[in-house]
Amino acid sequence: VFPYKTDTFLYNHRYGGVDERGVYRATTQSAPKPMEMIGQRLFTGRVAVAQAALVFSKKLFANTKKYSDSKECAMRGDTPFLTDVPQLKALYDEASTRFSELETFVNAREASLCLSLTRGELPEYNLTRAIAVAKIKSVETCVELCHRLKQEVGSYALMANTGFEHTDFLQCCKFAEGDSRILGQKIARDAFAEFGKKRKNDLAALGWSSLETEACARVAASVAQAVANGASKMQAWDGAWRDVYLLADSVCDRVMSETFPENTNLSAKL
Repeated sequence: VFPYKTDTFLYNHRYGGVDERGVYRATTQSAPKPMEMIGQRLFTGRVAVAQAALVFSKKLFANTKKYSDSKECAMRGDTPFLTDVPQLKALYDEASTRFSELETFVNAREASLCLSLTRGELPEYNLTRAIAVAKIKSVETCVELCHRLKQEVGSYALMANTGFEHTDFLQCCKFAEGDSRILGQKIARDAFAEFGKKRKNDLAALGWSSLETEACARVAASVAQAVANGASKMQAWDGAWRDVYLLADSVCDRVMSETFPENTNLSAKL
């Protein structure tokens, strides 16, 4: 009971409100449970973090290219500007393609999530996993590309007001709404559990790549050996961490390839 009385139904919203006696009453039987609401906010947050990382990185590349387009270099002949240096030019082209693909992937996951939430439905597992992949791949790709850009533009990256002084923003994105490593562990754990329940042919029919099944097999062998030697299951899993993250990367690549089947090397690894 709220410590006041009202003459009208206050704080109305779609699921309930406070009546004239100060008592909260649900107005629908379909109100989501608190943990469901927290989960939905987490999913929307992951989409927002992925989009924020992409917006920041695209702006950094755009500002840097504007500088390099006008920065003349010595002994460059008919291509005198910094942008014409082949490795930087190739990086600009690569970043443009990868940013575009990631934006398409993230926006499609956002549209699916919005549809689910407006219908009052819980997002299905494949969607929540794809949102985690979108967050991981967007952030890790942005970190990788922005670091590579910094290596190619010399002292410009050390100057004020270039945007490079704010790249710690991407570090914040790595742990916001689910640390990239923890999300990777979750993706790998789910895949490993599925691996234990199905035969290899069944997994292939579900679209699993050989990289996924091979990584799972290595993890299984490593865990079994460690447990036989007296390790706990947690210690055994930790001991296989390299293959665990390779497994997570392989699952992420498969989820991404379902959107871009022609591209097998979309983004950075964990």
